[in-house]
Amino acid sequence: AIDGDTVKLMYKGQPMTFRLLLVDTPETKHPKKGVEKYGPETKHPKKGVEKYGPEASAFTKKMVENAKKIEVEFDKGQRTDKYGRGLAYIYADGKMVNEALVRQGLA
Repeated sequence: AIDGDTVKLMYKGQPMTFRLLLVDTPETKHPKKGVEKYGPETKHPKKGVEKYGPEASAFTKKMVENAKKIEVEFDKGQRTDKYGRGLAYIYADGKMVNEALVRQGLA
């Protein structure tokens, strides 16, 4: 996982980055956001890391990396964003990663 809502996968024999549809997780790698890692009480905040971002990223990474089967489902509309990322629903062993993030309170 690149972030909680962005993953890099092999798709049709090529590496491709996907942005999970309909979810937005806290940032862990946003270069322009100066959000502190765990809130204002943190002594050593990291620029670009939002509260719960690392947890969302770890959750997505675990789901995707531990899966025996990954499926990609594109929506009927736009298939890629302006950065060239695929816009999709990702399934890890039949479980929708997008939905799992919401159920865990991470998106």
